[in-house]
Amino acid sequence: MTCKPDDLVRDPLFQLNAVLWLTQPLPQGAEIRPLLHESGFGVWAIAPALAPPPDLQLRAKDRGVALQASTRPDVVIANSERGLFAVTECKASSFGEESSNAAQARSLLVVGGPRCSEVLAITPNDVSGTLVAFVLPEDQKTDFAPTLESLAGALSDAQLFPGTPCILGLLTSAVAISLAADAKGAHFFGLEQEPTQFLPIEENTCPRPLYFIPYDPDHGQSSVEAQYSKRMLFERLLASAVCVAGRAKPPCDLLLEADGMLNDAMFGMYGHWEHRDARTHMRRLWRDFMKALASEVDRAVPGTTTYEPQAGWHVTIDDHDGHKSLLDVLTRFSCERLVVGPAPEPELFDALEDP
Repeated sequence: MTCKPDDLVRDPLFQLNAVLWLTQPLPQGAEIRPLLHESGFGVWAIAPALAPPPDLQLRAKDRGVALQASTRPDVVIANSERGLFAVTECKASSFGEESSNAAQARSLLVVGGPRCSEVLAITPNDVSGTLVAFVLPEDQKTDFAPTLESLAGALSDAQLFPGTPCILGLLTSAVAISLAADAKGAHFFGLEQEPTQFLPIEENTCPRPLYFIPYDPDHGQSSVEAQYSKRMLFERLLASAVCVAGRAKPPCDLLLEADGMLNDAMFGMYGHWEHRDARTHMRRLWRDFMKALASEVDRAVPGTTTYEPQAGWHVTIDDHDGHKSLLDVLTRFSCERLVVGPAPEPELFDALEDP
């Protein structure tokens, strides 16, 4: 696991969580400065499936322009009062027009264009302006800007009506991680073009903030980073279970269910996540976590847990002693062995449980 600031700003999972923090309604004087929230922006959707309008897909095919039938930006952020929507994608580095990333970039530019309201399935009157924002390390901005300009120009020539692209650069100094918008991004988001500090760096400490999304199967990570991210997710799921059990008043029956626990683990962001495959993967991780936890609980207090398909795990607490024993098991449970195991396998109910 890296805590070096220069490495963090190249990690798309850090970039995504940084964007989420920048949109949060934090109190004045908080450690993180929410620059985007200060301009009225919040999270509209995480990883939504956005498809270029069918007629534009046909035109692209006729004119030999490669578009994806559907693309998923990392996040869409919006100033709903002003009708401003930004299709936002996080990238570790720049890429060229011939890169495998180019088709995705073209697709993002199209879905974030003048017909964005149609793509987002909202009325045109609710959209006054759109932007396609790419978040990447600031030192990649110079190389990436010509690529974006060329991609947008080719789409315009093919009458595919791209959106306005911008680059939000992340850069580090000895004291902070800062955000630097290009001219188009600064105008749209109401930001300064000069780098603006939003996350302080203290000497001999890791500047990685608390992640809203601790693990995302769509973001390629090293094995070490992936293990750290999964461990963070499992620890938060455990904290959710401890919190629910701690508030219980026996005798009672508790229900530990996937959506509630995953939403707790992601501080409400799971509810914004629209990528079904990723959600299903996360529910499999939750299922494996709960199997291991229920096994430990039943070993100490037999007959305490019962699984109900498409609902979750029921935890029965008969009396004060049973409650105390349950809390003892939960607080001593270790997530370490869950981290290094194989990826969870699909099960019959996966498709049914995640509509």
